[in-house]
Amino acid sequence: MAGRRQGRASQANGSQIPQRVEDAARTMMNNASSGPRRGYIPNGAGQPQQMPGWQQAPQRCYGTQNQQNPYGGYYAPQQPQQPQQGYYQPQQSQQMYYQQQPVNGGQRGYTPAYGSGSGKQPKPKKKKHTILTVLACTLLAAALGTGGYFAVSNHIETKTINEKITPYDGLFCPGVYVDGIHLGGMTPQQAQNSVESQIRQQHDNWKVQLTFNGEVLGEINADMLGFAVDTSAVLTQAWAQGHTGTAEQRYEEMLRLEQEPYNDYTAKPEGDTSVIDRKLAEIKAAIDTPARDATMTFVPSESYPFLFEDEAYGRSLDTEPLKERLYQMASTMETGTVEITPESIAPAVRVNDLKSRCVLRAEATTKIDHHSSDERNKNIARAFEFISGTVLEPGQTFSFNKVVGERSLSRGFYEAIEYVSGEHVTGVGGGACQASTTVYQAALKAGLNVTKRYFHNDKVSYADYGLDATVYWDRKDLVFKNNTDGNIYITAVVERDPDAKKKSALRTRVDIYGLYRGDVRYELESEIAETIINTQKPKYKKDTNGEYTTYKDEQVTVVEARDGMKVNVYLVEYTGAFLTDRKYLYTDTYEPQPEVIYVGTKNR
Repeated sequence: MAGRRQGRASQANGSQIPQRVEDAARTMMNNASSGPRRGYIPNGAGQPQQMPGWQQAPQRCYGTQNQQNPYGGYYAPQQPQQPQQGYYQPQQSQQMYYQQQPVNGGQRGYTPAYGSGSGKQPKPKKKKHTILTVLACTLLAAALGTGGYFAVSNHIETKTINEKITPYDGLFCPGVYVDGIHLGGMTPQQAQNSVESQIRQQHDNWKVQLTFNGEVLGEINADMLGFAVDTSAVLTQAWAQGHTGTAEQRYEEMLRLEQEPYNDYTAKPEGDTSVIDRKLAEIKAAIDTPARDATMTFVPSESYPFLFEDEAYGRSLDTEPLKERLYQMASTMETGTVEITPESIAPAVRVNDLKSRCVLRAEATTKIDHHSSDERNKNIARAFEFISGTVLEPGQTFSFNKVVGERSLSRGFYEAIEYVSGEHVTGVGGGACQASTTVYQAALKAGLNVTKRYFHNDKVSYADYGLDATVYWDRKDLVFKNNTDGNIYITAVVERDPDAKKKSALRTRVDIYGLYRGDVRYELESEIAETIINTQKPKYKKDTNGEYTTYKDEQVTVVEARDGMKVNVYLVEYTGAFLTDRKYLYTDTYEPQPEVIYVGTKNR
């Protein structure tokens, strides 16, 4: 027995807790109940003596004194192993010998034999004293067992933490990355060599090309930026991960690194981002283009009098997102190509918009009588030269006399036959009324607001009743207003009559362009609403110029007598091929005309 006890004492004095004790402690941690255990042996005085028990070992702390950081910072040192202080050995004041006693009353125990060796045994104790002794020993063993449980628990926790952190006291912790390199398990020197080697390689190879539509517009490399790489500061910060604080704090930090790795980068473009700024400014100046609106040119001499230039989209480069991208690639030493995508700028005016504002709204034509002289035809054409190309903005008015001006020889007009009070007379600018009549009809069909118009006293050869418009310089005018929301464009021309059999036949044509009105067209209609019977006597005139007759006994009827009439005029609307509206415009009243007879002035 003495030999077994001495073996236990020698284990308690060692630097490690025996494995079987740890196993027992773990079993106690997993099982909450332990019950009374054997742990007391009576001494010579008959009192219980405590067996070696557990005492909590002092907690280890790292990084508090005399520790040198390889980067000027901090890491945990290698601690010398200290002997475990968690065991206590029994105090033995003398050599004790035991001899086994017979079982007395069902209880088995030991009685010490004193060194005298006289063979004289002490008197047996009373049974009551024996029961009290056993009970006291049992209670004391239970108390000592609870303290031992907590001591072993703390020891196991400390051992788990040490096993986690101690291997990395002089190495980088797992889960620490710099420039994408995993430094876990490296010494400080190994980490510095790895990072600097990659930096040198990346610095030599790093460049970013800026392209637009596949074309390289510029390039930025490491030499242009002049990188300032500070490995010591970054590595010092990386080393601090898992090497700071108490053992428990280091342990928790290493667990966190397993879930959330630490990443940092060494390349920082410090201060010299002006290189990127200047390069982007150059590219922006080359790329930025303002949007170009579609344009329209009015060319009255063309059969379709408009020339269009298509719109063009512009582009604008926002350099801020591009700059941030380049900064990021520079900081991570990411080599690659960046495609520039400028913002598209839409034009304000598109060609289709313009074309919808230059649609033929109305066309009016009148036939030129084959008796019309060349001078009269020239006068019509001359008037059209002033009219064709007229542009009326919304709200503006057209005045025939203002646009054409005075019909005079000095302004390119000729003497020709014209209607005056129902008679054909010679005047400068004869034929201008046929020009004004054609413009008038076109204005009505275009839906414009006619504010001033005069009609002839009699029917003219080129228009039905109610559809003519006479003009006379400084007296009678034709005026209408652009009451639409867009410009009005007018063209006018004397041209060959395509419906006539004779190639020499001519006609007038006036076209008015403006806002598109849909598939709608307008025509003019006139109808005689009432006839006024002529009751006037013939009217005689002396032919002093000898234009129609010479002698007094000669008479020539120049104007036939006719009845008067009232004529209603309508604007008829067609949508496609269907008549959709017939709008009354006005009524013209033609007074009865007496017969006009010219008499010669000379005797025979």
